[in-house]
Amino acid sequence: MRTLLGVFLLLALFVAQPTTTASKAPDANDCSAALPAPVSELLASKFPEWRPKQLSDLESDDRGLWLKAHPHECPGIAIGHFESADKVSYAALVVPKSESTAGYKIVVFGKGPTGDTYVWKLLDHADGQTYSGLVISKAEPGKYSDFERTKSIQTKLDGVYVEWIEKGADLYYWSAGRYHKLRVSD
Repeated sequence: MRTLLGVFLLLALFVAQPTTTASKAPDANDCSAALPAPVSELLASKFPEWRPKQLSDLESDDRGLWLKAHPHECPGIAIGHFESADKVSYAALVVPKSESTAGYKIVVFGKGPTGDTYVWKLLDHADGQTYSGLVISKAEPGKYSDFERTKSIQTKLDGVYVEWIEKGADLYYWSAGRYHKLRVSD
C-alpha cells in the first residue's frame, strides 16, 4: 500500500510539472517566422512575389526524410555564420507565392558594412519547373570534398548546404570576400 501511494504521488507530481520545449518544430505554414523582422521586410520588398519554401511544399516522402534529418528546421531557411564569425546571416530558399514548383532563388541576408542594416546576395536561381525536393540547411565548418574527390576545401565558417533530396547537393561557402560553390554530391 505504501509503495502504491508513493508511485501515485510521483505520478501526480510528474503530471503537475509544467512542460517546456527547448525548440519548436517548424510551422509548416510559415517558415518565415524564423527570420528577424528586418530580414523579412527586406525579403518582402526585394522579392514581393516570393516566399520561403515551407515544409508543406515538399512531397510526402521528401517531407519524411527532411523531418528525420532536420526535425526543428524549415527547408527554406538556414541560419548561421556564413560570412563572419561574429555576425549571424540568414539564407532563404524562396519559391513563387503563386506556385511552389515554378522556379527558386537562394538568397543570403547578412549585415552590411555599417552593421546596422541587412544586405542580400543571390547565390543561385532557376526559372520554370524545378524539383520539389530542393531544400537548404546550415553546413558546419569543416573539410569538404567534391563528389569526384578531386577537390577539397576547409571552411572556417558555416556554409549553405543546398540539397536536391536523394539527388545531389552543393555547398556554398564564403572565402576571400565572396561565395564559392562546391558540388559535394551528385
